[in-house]
Amino acid sequence: MKELIKITEQNGNQVVSMKDLYTFLEVRENWTDWTKRMLGYGFDENIDYEAVSVFRHHPNGIGGTTVKDYALTLDCAKEIAMLQRSERGKMARQYFIECEKQLRSGKFALPTTYKEALQSLLEEVEAKERLQAQNDLQRIELQKQSPKVAYYEDVLTSKSTYNANQIAKELGMSAVTLNKRLHELKVQYKQGGQWLLYHHHQDKGYTKTVTHTYTDSQGETRTSSSTVWTEKGREFIHSIIQ
Repeated sequence: MKELIKITEQNGNQVVSMKDLYTFLEVRENWTDWTKRMLGYGFDENIDYEAVSVFRHHPNGIGGTTVKDYALTLDCAKEIAMLQRSERGKMARQYFIECEKQLRSGKFALPTTYKEALQSLLEEVEAKERLQAQNDLQRIELQKQSPKVAYYEDVLTSKSTYNANQIAKELGMSAVTLNKRLHELKVQYKQGGQWLLYHHHQDKGYTKTVTHTYTDSQGETRTSSSTVWTEKGREFIHSIIQ
């Protein structure tokens, strides 16, 4: 993991400079007012944070100034980050959580440059985008399968009707073979992808047509019809095939 905000050790604890956090969060409020407001949220001095004096070099590298800063515990830093209600705040909080996980596992390591920190953030964003893409693909596949799912729920689990595959298994053959035999025996014919009874077998209560509605992969609402056999139709098939 790459470093977004520098974490140091102080008296055996991992701490964060409040000034570094302030800079990372890109807070518009001035430092003094923001610090007073944040620490006023119920944090306890010498428990959640500690006032420290830090010597900061001038940008030109010549001389420097001693400034007041605060060493924040990781828990305190997480809460302050969350209080910002901003994307930078979310990033900082997630970063501290990940640091704690790695500290517990003994894998914590700090990056050496801000460039590395940005690269780490980029990798995290890309990982989330890959996960979202996978979820989108799964959703599309589920939509494609919805007609089959509805069919099995509406037809195959019904106690009063049977599909060709169920009856074919009882007869020791495949559904394809059974449908072919019934066609040869002038029981049924195929039209529009659905098996229908010849006229002389209609109105005998052998079959039912089941229609269900589904949404296709393009989001269009469609219907599909299937022929199922009643108990009477099942007995009829057994009588002519046996």
